[in-house]
Amino acid sequence: MINVQSKTSRIRALVKSMCLACAFSTVAAATMASAADDRFDGYEIRVIRPRFMTKSNRFELGAQGIFIMNQSFIYTYLASGLLDYHFSESWALEINGAYGASIDKQDKTLLKRDFQISTQILRTAYIAAGGLLWTPIYGKTQLPGGDVVYFDSFLSVEAGMTGISYDYAQCVSPNTTKPAPTTKGYPGVGLGFGQKYFLSEDTAIRWDVRDYLFIYNLADGSCDPTVPKGTNSQQNVTLQFGMSTFF
Repeated sequence: MINVQSKTSRIRALVKSMCLACAFSTVAAATMASAADDRFDGYEIRVIRPRFMTKSNRFELGAQGIFIMNQSFIYTYLASGLLDYHFSESWALEINGAYGASIDKQDKTLLKRDFQISTQILRTAYIAAGGLLWTPIYGKTQLPGGDVVYFDSFLSVEAGMTGISYDYAQCVSPNTTKPAPTTKGYPGVGLGFGQKYFLSEDTAIRWDVRDYLFIYNLADGSCDPTVPKGTNSQQNVTLQFGMSTFF
């Protein structure tokens, strides 16, 4: 009889211990949750949202100002227009064209005025190209004021024509007949990187850096028409900035 009572007492004591442990765990969990809530009171927690701006099956019409950055003796500025068709969020086809003019730097003016040195320069008159755009990165950033700006980053591959304007200003020899100014087009390819920052679902700020490589004929810029034909390559590294609208 004593053994039965002893076993019953031990069972009751074990049940009481388990109940106390459960109660303690519940109180501890509630306390930790309350502390966690207090710790994040000053923060706004945002969840991942769908894309702010979708491009699939939409056209993009844009305009940009272009500056050629790698020229030694002249500044070249062009105005450009572009038309893209985005057949997915990552891929698009683009055609673009740009036309502009060049002005001499002070270095070129000094060489001509003080040393009678005339430099032969390739002046870019126009660029026309078409190719493929790939957009592997879509993201967002928060400004110091709290506004969220959405953007994407893209790469471009193009082929097209670069027009070079020849003024033959270097042809100053009395024994040489100065050719009439002309513009000739040369084939080439271009690679680029750029970004779009979306102001709304229909408008974006866009900038590009592109490297256009083209092959030109050496005889085209010569003062002597009897010079044998030969070819050389030239690069135009451009900085482009403008805006786009989507429809």
